[in-house]
Amino acid sequence: MLKIKGFVGLMPQGLGAYAWPHISAFWKIMDAIIGNVVDFGMKKFKSTIDFDENLETLERNVKLLSDKAVDVKTEVKNQEQYGKKKRKREVASWFDEVKKIKKGLRVLKEEVTIGKKNGGTLEKMNGRVGELLEQSKHLGTLVHIIYEGEECQMMVQQVHEETSKQNLEVIWTWLQDENVSSIGIYGMGGVGKTTLAKHTYNRLREGSSYQVHWVTVSQRFSIKGLQDNLSKIVKLDLSDVEDEQKRADQLNWAFRKMKNIVIILDDVWDCLRLEKLGYPLGVEGYRLILTSRSSEVCQKMSCKELLQVKKLNTDDAWELFRKSLGSETRLSPNIERIAKSMAGMCEGLPLGLITLAGSMRGVTDIREWWNTLNEFPEDMESDVFKVLKYSYDRLRDTTLQECFLYCALYPKDYVIDRDELIDRLIMEGLVKGNRMVEDFNHGHTILNKLVKMCLLEAPDNRGYEAIRMHDLLREMALRITTDKPRYMVRAGIGPQVLLGQDWVFNLDRVSFYSSRIKRIPENMAPNCPTLSTLILSYCDLTMVPGSFFQYMNNLQVLDLSYNSELMDLPSCISNFGSLRALLLRGCGRLKSVPPLGKLKNLRVLDVFHTGIKEVPQGMENLVKLKYIDMGGICLDELPKEILPKLSQLQYLCLPGHLNAPVEDLASLEQLEEFRGRFYDLHNFHKFMSSHHSYEKDWWYDIFVGQEISNYYHCSTLGESIPKQRRVVVVNCTIEEGGGEAATSIFLPHGIDILHIRFCHGLSSCFVDNFLSWTKRGLTCTISGCDDIEWIVNVPSGRDTTTDPHCIYFHSLRVFDLHNLVGLCNGKIASHTFSGLTELDICNCHRMKKLFPRAILQDLKNLEKIVVNACFEMEEIIGREEGEGSSQRSTTSTTSDLPKLKKLKLQYLPELKSICERKLMCDSLESMRFYKCPNLKSLPFYTPTTNRNPFPSLRKIRVDEENWWETLEWEQSHLNNLFQPYIT
Repeated sequence: MLKIKGFVGLMPQGLGAYAWPHISAFWKIMDAIIGNVVDFGMKKFKSTIDFDENLETLERNVKLLSDKAVDVKTEVKNQEQYGKKKRKREVASWFDEVKKIKKGLRVLKEEVTIGKKNGGTLEKMNGRVGELLEQSKHLGTLVHIIYEGEECQMMVQQVHEETSKQNLEVIWTWLQDENVSSIGIYGMGGVGKTTLAKHTYNRLREGSSYQVHWVTVSQRFSIKGLQDNLSKIVKLDLSDVEDEQKRADQLNWAFRKMKNIVIILDDVWDCLRLEKLGYPLGVEGYRLILTSRSSEVCQKMSCKELLQVKKLNTDDAWELFRKSLGSETRLSPNIERIAKSMAGMCEGLPLGLITLAGSMRGVTDIREWWNTLNEFPEDMESDVFKVLKYSYDRLRDTTLQECFLYCALYPKDYVIDRDELIDRLIMEGLVKGNRMVEDFNHGHTILNKLVKMCLLEAPDNRGYEAIRMHDLLREMALRITTDKPRYMVRAGIGPQVLLGQDWVFNLDRVSFYSSRIKRIPENMAPNCPTLSTLILSYCDLTMVPGSFFQYMNNLQVLDLSYNSELMDLPSCISNFGSLRALLLRGCGRLKSVPPLGKLKNLRVLDVFHTGIKEVPQGMENLVKLKYIDMGGICLDELPKEILPKLSQLQYLCLPGHLNAPVEDLASLEQLEEFRGRFYDLHNFHKFMSSHHSYEKDWWYDIFVGQEISNYYHCSTLGESIPKQRRVVVVNCTIEEGGGEAATSIFLPHGIDILHIRFCHGLSSCFVDNFLSWTKRGLTCTISGCDDIEWIVNVPSGRDTTTDPHCIYFHSLRVFDLHNLVGLCNGKIASHTFSGLTELDICNCHRMKKLFPRAILQDLKNLEKIVVNACFEMEEIIGREEGEGSSQRSTTSTTSDLPKLKKLKLQYLPELKSICERKLMCDSLESMRFYKCPNLKSLPFYTPTTNRNPFPSLRKIRVDEENWWETLEWEQSHLNNLFQPYIT
């Protein structure tokens, strides 16, 4: 007990013995009070110390996170700089989260300066920083190739009609006049305004100094939505700016920093005030082209020149109709007369002509032509929608019709990935089969039919298979779906609030795909008992009130994917007994999912890149599940009893950090696609062995090893079904004399891509360590394996020329193999390199020659050679053993690389020769030479009879001009021939 001096002296005198018991009790009370005060002070003191330490920890972690964000942003910007790629949405969301954390830390530190220390907030922030640091390890591929119209040539039919050609030349003439700052193209629907604008767009991209950008406006536009579209052009982030005028001011400021811009606004229905969009029209170097059905709109927007696109005359209309029928449709004179009558009924509207002709493509029976003509409505007049509807009716297949209408759920002018669309059609039950490969084949067949009948378009310059719906065909589809089936489509139309009156009783499908929904009213409960599909993806949702789903008892597809701020799901989802697909992909802040045990009908569960850490409760009861994607999530463990109960699984993606349970996987006899990881080659080999007996084709993306490096990210284990491929990444130690490599590893059937990296103890990859069952060409990357001396090593005395298990290379990339002597050693099979198209070698400092001349005859398909920073490299095509370095003569043998297009040699200080003999490379397109000081001559040779050598050559890049001037030439005219291409 604390003693307080002088306290006794303050007590009243003369109380005697009677007072001491009370005094004793008083002391006890005081002792307790003082003790509590001291304890509180000590706790407060300790709490202050803990807070300060935790704040320091938070600052360190935020610094780590910021540094990581800088690295990621640098890599993203490097890949974005040429305008062909852009960051993925989950990467952009991660950047946003990092920005919020940094802002939160600033606020927290400001509060500390005024004496406010919020330990709860500090703890939450520390936890969130840890999550973001963990997420950064699994970001995966940071960017994807841009396929949007403004970044590449637009797909558009060639114009053959004279009037259309004249219209294009008129517009081009106006664009040459600097006084014409704005052009209005107007005309009725389906007459070809957008087609004309697309040709103008493509021509500007090819042959002008202007940057040209395409923006689709549409009838349901919003100013903020258009501002968002324009902000992408100037790379301006307006997500935190709500005020329209401030957004316009920032856009104007950003636009004025750019030069020579043409904006094309397609399908403008009402007058737009350009000042609200921030576009500085009227300033030199800024042009505008717009299309509209109304000349009045063009005039109100002060277009300097107006062009009316008129209907085609009779001759041009027939020419377009005949061309759209296709060359395979041969017309007899009698059928041609009927066809001309049908073309005439389209009233010269190009879209109607194309679509109607598409529906008759391949028809050669005159009776069917007569029947079609008789069925053709008499009141077509100039209503293009009646023509389009007639073509739709001619499908006469409800599955085709439903799949066509389904495309209208996407935003206007949206380029739809074919596989993603088929994925959705499978979920909806519109495409049915017993196996995934059958489903996809059926889906592609359906889309091919719709493309063939000109109801869908098939862009061919996207780098992936896609389809697109013409805006008028989409409008026609939306008209059809005002009845049965009943759709409500608000896709891609900008910020909005959901309104109860829109949700009518008999809705079948609803789509808000890629629309910013500010909020769903708290008590909103749409009465939609027949609603089967609800798409709320990419909507910036933060919450969904439980009442919202109250009367949607028939819901079969619920898509909430890529709402990165969505943190909770209503518990009523647990009762959706009809649900077939639950899509939560990219909901990064979603920490848990309601129990799913009652969803007995569920076929698809996608929780890729969500924030959940536990398997959803009741998942073992989902016996009809065919598709599960758990890639990119921080799952603590996968309970052993779950997978064996999901016997119908066809697709499984596990988190990249988990060791896949081999025995459980072996029990999934229906599995057709697997993405996951094995910690060691033993389990990988065991899994592969169990699948070699399968006759069916299957797909996989497998990582083998203990640690996942930056080179290979978990998220590659979670791309959707459409990205079907066969990939194996091996990243583990190979023990000599037994251990991991005691048994040769048979690569999976049909493997496409193999990465071997940091496999210490591996002296060669092929022939014995990795064997193949397949004749498919392999794309192979090998890096960081310090013990490898040969890529393909055939032991002495062994002949592999007829070995069916030898690898066939399609592409070979080799990096950082510091002990690599050469690509191949021994008597290799001729087919090993016969399909090789790309060879890329970097940082392999022991190599003296790239490959021996003996295999040159096998390289007839080689298109690209890149050799970089191989400091001991002396020859690209090496001499045979014992062959001297005598001077070449005109009688020496000529070698040929007939398909070689690209040759890149740099940082090769010892390189003396590309080839000691004459080399013919007629397909060369580009060459680059840098830091090859000892390379004194180039071996290229062309026969004197060849009057057009190197017809495809575009560029020769030489970074040291003097070096080129010192080169010796056996054929001096080649130097003169190459000079114009040197940069």
